[in-house]
Amino acid sequence: MPQSKFSIPAEFRDQLEVAEPLDSRSDEAILVSLSKHKPVTSEKNIWAFWHAGAAAMPQWCQRNIIDWHRICGPSWTIRVLDTVPNSPNHALKYIRPELLPETFVKGTMDGPYVGPHSADFLRGASLYMYGGVFMDAGIILTRSLDRICWPAIADPTTPYNVAVPWMYGTVMANHFVASRKGDPFIQRWHELFVHVWKDKNSYKGMTENPLLSFALKQDFSASVARGFKWEFIVDPLTVFEYITQVVAWQRLCLLEEAGDGFSCVDYAGENIMWFDVLEENWGFETIAGFTGQEAFDVLATRLDADSESEEYKKAYKMAWHFLAQCSMQKITHGKHLTKTPALGLLWDLEGNEGKHDEEGTFAELLRYGTVHFRQTREGIRVVDVERPKETMRKGVLEP
Repeated sequence: MPQSKFSIPAEFRDQLEVAEPLDSRSDEAILVSLSKHKPVTSEKNIWAFWHAGAAAMPQWCQRNIIDWHRICGPSWTIRVLDTVPNSPNHALKYIRPELLPETFVKGTMDGPYVGPHSADFLRGASLYMYGGVFMDAGIILTRSLDRICWPAIADPTTPYNVAVPWMYGTVMANHFVASRKGDPFIQRWHELFVHVWKDKNSYKGMTENPLLSFALKQDFSASVARGFKWEFIVDPLTVFEYITQVVAWQRLCLLEEAGDGFSCVDYAGENIMWFDVLEENWGFETIAGFTGQEAFDVLATRLDADSESEEYKKAYKMAWHFLAQCSMQKITHGKHLTKTPALGLLWDLEGNEGKHDEEGTFAELLRYGTVHFRQTREGIRVVDVERPKETMRKGVLEP
């Protein structure tokens, strides 16, 4: 049995086992490999984006991606696309310009969310062209993709071709999208998203487009009822325009077959694997709370602190629950959206560079455990999504 720096507590030994990392290279060697162009040879691709390239990422994001290698192993090819001139991983060396909005190709997008929306453009395009999984760089992975969804969507005997985190209704979270190459739903999703960005340099006003105007009737009530407790300082419309790609997905889930032989609403219910985002991807929030400071403080708790203190008990509970029962943690930035800074913004601050895995804290334990422990549960929490009560018999781009 492999030696472990940390012992699995007795109460979790039926949920976790010690395992060897699947990539033994040093951090430095993995980072160097990310700077090289890698031709696409299969559908087992992990796609991410950072505008300035992997070498310029914050330390905690670099650690995320380094650990993806160790958790998923060499059968997966990991790429961090960028927009650095002459970079071997420049997005346009993989994605045809005609599949992307002009504002991305020409670099004219403005506003505070150029990075996230650039990733959104590449998400659908890379999956449609090549297949694989597009993950936000802010994801701390706990399970291999081969133990989350890939075997199900790669197996021709299952109905699944796509996998996404489920929030509520037919609302997905786009920080993780897995898909086979050439998927018809992903094709239409990307087509719609790029279409609404035509002749635009900013996300503002997206819901004024007739194709997405149904979002004008939406608020946070369904999200709150489901258990999401972010404290937004902006109105719902601003949030929905920020997540226009998610709203585009919502539209597809309302569309019946309209003459092209493809029913998006049927496909969404039958051929997409939806898994519970609150249980699988936001384990920090379910225990520590929905503010970044709460998670920051919990992870900074010392392992040698008083084990009877409330702070220690919360840190212990969150770390081991995450390692045993979550497939990943999406660390958010949410710049200018919430009352207090999200965890990603706090880890970005000068002076906090090493807090994400500081020695002697629960952050170190958590980081170590994602790579050196393996969950014993066979599957993740898959959800049966209800068909929308009201649908539309319209084409993807038909107002």
